[in-house]
Amino acid sequence: MFEKNLKRIAVLDFGGQYAHLITKRFRELGVLAEIYNPETFLPNDSKIAGIVFSGGPKSVYGKDAYNITWNILDLKIPLLGICYGHQLIAHLYGGKVEEGPSKEYGPTIIRVTTPSQLFLKTADQFQVWMSHGDHVAKLPEGFTSTAISESVIVAFEGKSKNNSPVFGVQFHPEVFHSEFGSNILNNFLSVCQIEKNWKPASMSQNIIEDIRRKAQNKKLFLLVSGGVDSLVCLGLLIKAVGNERVVSLHVDTGFMRLNESTEIMNYLRTLGFDNLRIAQAEERFLKALDGVTEPEEKRNIIGKLFVDVLQDEIKILEKSELKENEWMLVQGTIYPDTIETGNKKAAKIKTHHNRVPEIERMIENGQVIEPLQMLYKDEVRAIGLELGLPADLINRHPFPGPGLAIRILTSGTDTPEKDFNHEEKKLNELISPYGFEGKILPIKSVGVQGDFRTYRHPAVIWPKSETQNLDWNAIRTCSTNVINHLATVNRLVFSLFPLKENVYLKKTTLTKDQADRLRSLDDYLMKSLKNISEIWQMPVVSLPLYDSTNRQIFLMRPVTSMDAMTADAYGMDFNLLKNLILKARQISNVADVWYDVTSKPPGTIEWE
Repeated sequence: MFEKNLKRIAVLDFGGQYAHLITKRFRELGVLAEIYNPETFLPNDSKIAGIVFSGGPKSVYGKDAYNITWNILDLKIPLLGICYGHQLIAHLYGGKVEEGPSKEYGPTIIRVTTPSQLFLKTADQFQVWMSHGDHVAKLPEGFTSTAISESVIVAFEGKSKNNSPVFGVQFHPEVFHSEFGSNILNNFLSVCQIEKNWKPASMSQNIIEDIRRKAQNKKLFLLVSGGVDSLVCLGLLIKAVGNERVVSLHVDTGFMRLNESTEIMNYLRTLGFDNLRIAQAEERFLKALDGVTEPEEKRNIIGKLFVDVLQDEIKILEKSELKENEWMLVQGTIYPDTIETGNKKAAKIKTHHNRVPEIERMIENGQVIEPLQMLYKDEVRAIGLELGLPADLINRHPFPGPGLAIRILTSGTDTPEKDFNHEEKKLNELISPYGFEGKILPIKSVGVQGDFRTYRHPAVIWPKSETQNLDWNAIRTCSTNVINHLATVNRLVFSLFPLKENVYLKKTTLTKDQADRLRSLDDYLMKSLKNISEIWQMPVVSLPLYDSTNRQIFLMRPVTSMDAMTADAYGMDFNLLKNLILKARQISNVADVWYDVTSKPPGTIEWE
């Protein structure tokens, strides 16, 4: 795939959520970068100009810690460690890494304390994205701390025995939300003295050729959700093999947005896409999900059902158009789907519907093509525009394959699993200086902290007074402080209005009524905010929480992002938010709409 003689950066993957993203950032800067397995990599290749250790979910002092097989002291080329890689370098050079009393997740202010080549053309103080529990407590002999946060050393530098530069950063410069991240990576490239001669060919043309090679003479069967990934995938398939060899199936699970299935099919036909099929499977999905409350179980059931519906449709087609072993399944899987589902090194955050065991077996058997699997959302959108697909279709908000099913939180009980008196006391100590009161909710949501999946409780905060002046920066800072210092909580939501009464956990299942209720509110909020381009995605979630009149609590999660690997809560105008909530309360059975203010990490964009 790459020119053999090009100098490159070697990225050693220790299982971090962002390892592949590091290579993408270097390529954007004009330098070839490739992923390597740290257990087999040896630094004696003359084409390697520099090495990066990625983040990862392990502790460097653990028995199962990921390591290298060569002597780091003998290194003759520059080295940069990121997160786990930062800690591993310190550990291998004789420093000390330990778990601290507090963690750092999401936005964190750091301060450069010592001049460093790594921090050229950055500010003395700026915001970065963190995701760690362990930290470097003592530097190796001869190493210098170059930047700190409020809690820990966040950057150091030193030299190998051969006088090669060695750098470590606790934060993630590769993610979109870290300020000056590109500058820092570019500074490392300057230290490596590597020529910027990487000029990738057209991504879409490479993918089209790859599809042709894998498909050979077979027909291609694509599941079309209506999201950006599957629609771009469809465009690529038609370019690669022609309309007549592509069969598209849209499964109406009953968990689509309002009128979305009909609109998707009509839209595709107007674009000239033929061979479109729709499977009405609402009853089938509702029956299978009845009584299911655990997110992973829900996702696995949905993924298996997609395969079952697919196989049923193929059996029908095999009687007329297809013959057994003459077709291949195509999925619009993108890189964040694969990394969140986990692999041999990366921890599982959540199982995506295109990574359930049934699909994995088909992949192992060579029955699946995934043209977009190494790409991020922004790259997929760029390809869509390159293919000439309409911009309004390409820039649609991402919508998960399982649809609203993973935005309806359910509960098998009316009784909270525990009381939070002790934790709520600490919560209110943390938020009181910001002018808020709060409580921990008797439900759980999925998060990602230190490259691990968490399944913990959200907390809700509200202003002590309705006349209080509100500020998004203060709310975000409050969120970060709570999650960094309160292990019970992995997500913070904000209620614009003070809670004048308690909210109650209630046994709630996935029903058509629940889906319709969420569909109605989702449609109202999406239409009301469709012109705010800064909002990259906005899940609307129903909670199994109710007020004393049996009206339900919902929440909205508007985020800014570029590639879904990191995200920040969008700061909406408070007057607009107030009007939205007051009108939403007029919708049947809507008690209130809260606002998720959690960054990613520590909170995933979706709640399940």
